[in-house]
Amino acid sequence: MLILGYSEAAMYMRQADAAHVRAIIAIAGQREYTIDTNNVEHQLVLHFDDTETPTDDDLLGQARLAMRKRAAGQFGIRMNPPTRADVDAIIAFARQTQSVNGTLLCHCHASVSRSPAVALICLTTWRGPGSELDCTADIRRARPAAVPHVGLIRMADEALGRGGALLRALELDESA
Repeated sequence: MLILGYSEAAMYMRQADAAHVRAIIAIAGQREYTIDTNNVEHQLVLHFDDTETPTDDDLLGQARLAMRKRAAGQFGIRMNPPTRADVDAIIAFARQTQSVNGTLLCHCHASVSRSPAVALICLTTWRGPGSELDCTADIRRARPAAVPHVGLIRMADEALGRGGALLRALELDESA
């Protein structure tokens, strides 16, 4: 698995080593781009921004999101947070590509929040319950600066029926 930012992914896909990339998950917000994936058989392109997804009881998070949306709106930008439908698409894609012989490339603009979260969702989908802490450590090794998007992880934890295990693994990793 590779977790790269947009520029890194674009450069990587021009190298001979890119031949082993068999699947790509690309994430782009309103003013972001995805790499050319015409030569990759399995691909999922998602369109959402790196913005908060507060829960109904997180009033501070909801206020921050509203403030960010208003500020972005002044510049003509819509802030679209990830949704449960995005998470369901990631899980379905992970299940469809689990037996593909090759590398999965996950990329977003900077590869700090969204693509590490997507990679974590894929790994935990493939490895099953009880693997959350190991998967989180693997993401940290693959991308040391990663801070996986908590909203995506929260929705994936629920969708995968992990009862909070994925969120706890993320919290334990961040405190290490």
